[in-house]
Amino acid sequence: MAAVLIASIMVLQCGAAVFAQTSDQGISLQVSPLPISLSTKPGTTITSDLRIRNVASKTEKLQVRLLKVKGDDTASIHLTEPTSADEWAKWVSFSRPTFDAPPGEWQTIKMTVNVPKTAAFGYYFAVEYLRASQEAPVPEKTVTQGAVATFVLLNAEAPGATREAQITEFTADKKFYEFLPASFKVKVRSSGNVHVVPHGNIFINRGSKQVGVINVNADQGSILPQSSRYFEAAWSDGFPVYTAQTKDDQPVLDKTGRPVNKLQWDFSHANRLRYGHYTAHLVLIYDNGQRDVPLEATVSFWVVPWRIIGVVLGLAVIIIGLITYTIVLRRRLKRPKVYSARRRGK
Repeated sequence: MAAVLIASIMVLQCGAAVFAQTSDQGISLQVSPLPISLSTKPGTTITSDLRIRNVASKTEKLQVRLLKVKGDDTASIHLTEPTSADEWAKWVSFSRPTFDAPPGEWQTIKMTVNVPKTAAFGYYFAVEYLRASQEAPVPEKTVTQGAVATFVLLNAEAPGATREAQITEFTADKKFYEFLPASFKVKVRSSGNVHVVPHGNIFINRGSKQVGVINVNADQGSILPQSSRYFEAAWSDGFPVYTAQTKDDQPVLDKTGRPVNKLQWDFSHANRLRYGHYTAHLVLIYDNGQRDVPLEATVSFWVVPWRIIGVVLGLAVIIIGLITYTIVLRRRLKRPKVYSARRRGK
């Protein structure tokens, strides 16, 4: 039976250019920018340049196509073919629906969106790049088809637009840590009809003293309307600290596919030994179209470096034992002298 694997990559936040690569087919593509955010009035036309580069060693003939993008409350993103009900797909056109991509050269495709007067609020889709002619499935052979996509956020500015967000989950991955990092997961839901971009910080406090600050969503990732998204952050400013083990600049994974961590002892950071009870205070803000709205949540955790505590207690016990032994020994050595003195006094 033939199997078809489609490697499709879509990015919802700004960052480095994205690659799509498949080994047996040799396709390797790089796109920029990521993502594309457009805002215009209904009844207008807006354009944007899409850039793609073929990183492989041979010329590729590529095509562009639209995909519908939708999120859900499980923080998943779904890419599907537009249906007849998706009128927005008729608004979008490209200067080069198919084109040749020589190796190493950036290609620019102009995307035009004719936004009708009836348009309102947010429209979210992906522009996918793939081979113009895909290999047909063959019995008993696996066919790999590579593709890469650019995410597009289109906002038709109309009365009634609402941007709303709530923090629905803020957790630490553990209640007790021996050593840092402490990892946090934030789940935010967008309940309006236009995407939101929450960002902010986690403030780490020990008692009333602030000891650390972590950025959350520094890359300005978007959350689609009526859907959720997870953001992750870690506090690793400690001594000692677990770091991901690498080999040939690649993370080392265990049998379950999880990264292998190694405890790093950098004694120049010995003053950053963490212990005791800590509170993580999350503060996010998002623009609701009129002002910045704050969102807050709190979680607490403990850092108990039991190995270090064990060594310190062990040394303390040994020292106390030595002191006690010394005192007892001195007393025993003094007793005969006192006894002899008493005998002579008689």
